[in-house]
Amino acid sequence: MKDLTKGNIYKTLLLFAIPAVLSGLLSQAYATINTILAGKLLGDDALAATGALSPFNTFIDSMIWGYGMGLGVYVSHLFGGRDYGKMKSVLINNLRFLMTTVALLSALFILFRYRIYAFLDIDPEIIPECNRYFILITAGKAIIYFGNCSVSLLNGMGESSFPLLVSSISAISNILIGAFSIVVMKMGVAGLALGSVLAGVISGCLYLWKLKKSFQALDVAKEKTPFSFAVIGQTAKYAGSTMIQQSVMYFAGLILSPMINGIGKVASASYTVTLRIYNINANIYQNSAKSVGNYTSQCYGAKKYHLLKKGVRVGFIQNLLFVAPTLLACCLFPVATASLFYGADADPVSIGYSVDFFRYFLPFLVLNVFANLFHHFFRGIGRMRLLLITTVAGSVARIILSWLLIKPFGIYGYYLGWVFSWLVDAAVGTGLYFFGAWRKELLPEKAGFFQK
Repeated sequence: MKDLTKGNIYKTLLLFAIPAVLSGLLSQAYATINTILAGKLLGDDALAATGALSPFNTFIDSMIWGYGMGLGVYVSHLFGGRDYGKMKSVLINNLRFLMTTVALLSALFILFRYRIYAFLDIDPEIIPECNRYFILITAGKAIIYFGNCSVSLLNGMGESSFPLLVSSISAISNILIGAFSIVVMKMGVAGLALGSVLAGVISGCLYLWKLKKSFQALDVAKEKTPFSFAVIGQTAKYAGSTMIQQSVMYFAGLILSPMINGIGKVASASYTVTLRIYNINANIYQNSAKSVGNYTSQCYGAKKYHLLKKGVRVGFIQNLLFVAPTLLACCLFPVATASLFYGADADPVSIGYSVDFFRYFLPFLVLNVFANLFHHFFRGIGRMRLLLITTVAGSVARIILSWLLIKPFGIYGYYLGWVFSWLVDAAVGTGLYFFGAWRKELLPEKAGFFQK
């Protein structure tokens, strides 16, 4: 655990960001390898099955990620203010509440899964594959989410090295179990889900151990934490608002997914690949931006408001430097990037869709680096209204433009809407940062952007 507000800011944010980025890349690595295994060993139908379900799974995941991130911000405020007893109570109560809620929701999703398939307009040919994957991965969601939330909680306490270790163990476990399940046990796409769930069990146990050790180090391990809805309610400003913000951000993908699936399984397979590459790149700068979010959050909790702007400036430079190598490689070598995922008998149309996305649309992802930076900044200082404004603006722009363009231009219309949403989100976030009301009660009105 570390107080991020002390010491050289460049060194502090960099040392926090490196493990966070590597941890995120490892998480994406096994997800990417799962996609490669599906495409290379199981074929386009398996690739399409996992891709057709992605918008729904990602939308549900986003709500839990958002809750965890918001909870992490509140934990960071309490940690910065050295209120460790309350921090433990908030953490334990919310984890209990979240895991119970997820378990109940998972049961409902499995029960009504065929209605979900109908809403997503999934090709009937791949529904058997979808069913095998969806049941198993949904049944293990509570376990997987516990690990995801624990990362945000430890980040809030200035810890990013331990999540890197856990991600390494989890990634190796996921890959080995998934490959064994597919190649030896012949489980098909269900093997991919099994690998993710069992890896989640391993990481969950490790995070539970680490949280207990952290409580001991802060001398609050023996304090009792009875369940309290009042404590959960105190977190709503952070966890609830961020959950809404994240779900709004991914709601556009859920609403538009039936249009992609309606094009056919060729488009669904391609979207699986393009989404995976997008996630790899986005995961890099999103995890780098966590250093900004947790830094500003601890500054806010410690009332060191004069450090906030410098954190944004340093974080922006850092985010660009982290993502540049991977983004350039994908954009400059689109054919090689796409070939990683497709088997020898893959549909050339599907491959072409993916190559075109990497070549013509992915370069604009740099706009999202701006947008995501301000997301983390607004979240870190508790300005959830501003965070929600930027997200809603981008999502609405994406839905409207994609809906208008997907019919005449097919999947390319969807990609254009995606790019336009990055532009709108970045523009609104930048405007709110320079001209918004977030400075009130924090910084002098005349404080300039380059104030040290």
